[in-house]
Amino acid sequence: MGLGRNNAVIEHVRQKDRLAVIDVGSNSVRMVVYPATALAAPPLFNEKAMCGLGRGQSAGGDLSEAAMIRTINTIARFAYLARAMNVGVIDAAATAAVREAANGDAFLERVRRETGITVRIISGGEEARLSARGVLAASPGVRGLVGDLGGGSLELIHLDPGQPDGVGERTSLPLGTLRLAAIDPGDSAALDRHIDDILDQVGWMDHVMDGDLYIVGGAWRSLGRLEMTRNRYPLRVLHGYTLPSQRVASMCQLFSGLSLESLQSIEAAPQDRLDTLALAARVLDRLLLKCRAKRVIFSAHGLREGLLSEHLSQEQRAADPLLASSRLAALASTRNSDVGLGHGHGDGARLTDWLTPLFPHEDEVHRRLRLAAGLLSDIGWRIHPDERPDHAMADVLRAPLIGLDHRQRIMLGLAIRFRYTHKRDSRWVERYGHLIEDEDRLWSRQVGQALRLAHTLSGGVMDLLAQYSLTLDNGDITLHCRPENLSLVGEAARKRLTAMARSFDRKAVVTSD
Repeated sequence: MGLGRNNAVIEHVRQKDRLAVIDVGSNSVRMVVYPATALAAPPLFNEKAMCGLGRGQSAGGDLSEAAMIRTINTIARFAYLARAMNVGVIDAAATAAVREAANGDAFLERVRRETGITVRIISGGEEARLSARGVLAASPGVRGLVGDLGGGSLELIHLDPGQPDGVGERTSLPLGTLRLAAIDPGDSAALDRHIDDILDQVGWMDHVMDGDLYIVGGAWRSLGRLEMTRNRYPLRVLHGYTLPSQRVASMCQLFSGLSLESLQSIEAAPQDRLDTLALAARVLDRLLLKCRAKRVIFSAHGLREGLLSEHLSQEQRAADPLLASSRLAALASTRNSDVGLGHGHGDGARLTDWLTPLFPHEDEVHRRLRLAAGLLSDIGWRIHPDERPDHAMADVLRAPLIGLDHRQRIMLGLAIRFRYTHKRDSRWVERYGHLIEDEDRLWSRQVGQALRLAHTLSGGVMDLLAQYSLTLDNGDITLHCRPENLSLVGEAARKRLTAMARSFDRKAVVTSD
């Protein structure tokens, strides 16, 4: 639905038509408003209401009047806010509860008449495809199995890089938490058999055995956050949280056996999902047994991002999510008002290219991370110098970055910390040390110290780096400059060159060619 255009410039990013996705689910109704910068940018608005459209619904039965009224009122509020935000396009989609309800069409006609919003019903297969597209938008090229658990259904999708869009076989199963709640919860063995019987219908499960399981859905995300709290996990960003399947199975067995009263006593448990958490844990436990996944990876991207991706250009869909989100995070704190109005990665790419001689054997994964570090390398300039290293690292750890896992996020944050200091000891760093390896720490130190030298030599004006070059020579790292520029390599630059060379276990040399 067209609701006007918005051409305001926000943080140097020109907004075109903002797009809102309204997800009318079996349990919750949510609206997310995205800027023109699409998947890489944080949403401008994100709100849900637990309307419970599928609560108490029998197979093929009617939606309850009370749930329909709650949903209509919620969508009316969202429509009002979307107009106030100058949203250009609203894509509203309904899933299992509405598509299976006897009065689903009549309900959507009421929604259109009372709110002005046209909601389309998407099939189970299409819901599965869109959920997979959302996962792939944040993690391009991954393979394995996606499981998206909602109130009315469970979508399973084979992520297959051999397919043109990365999406292989897919199916939608009647294993939503609200649907399962209708089965006697006192007979856990019967419930397990019911779940297993339905999972056994997935004929292509052997194609994803012993791989990665990417999980999506509010109830499963809630379980992930509970596990983070239970184990005092230092990162609070759920997206990219990766656990061995044995650990997740233990978590599921713990939470699936808890009563509602026990869950209510857990302070971190989300109050609006208490009655479905145990069922969500049970479904995940049975799914792990069937697919034999080695790792479970939590994804914050799913159906809504898949819906958004349908509206993007091929160029937008092809953008690297880590580099795009790093660039946007850098733009939010840039000191140069001219940066970011064009395309590409600008100063970050120049920094990365200038430092490439120091990393002759790096693979594409590390080069990509190093480019992200270059893009983020000036993120801490507004922070007081005494607080800059740890706070800059914290900003990276908390930034809405996508396209990386938690190990890579910590490596990136630590590299930005070393961009501001040569000191390795910090209580802040200790919190995350067990999540990365020694070789990761060394990479972060080398990249961060190299970025520090580059910023010192250039004063942040990357064009000036063209006057210098770096080479690896036997046991030395040599900084080359023109004779007339030798005096410009001041005391601070020489100290930082020495500190950087030490991280490579080499000596520092300055020469004028």
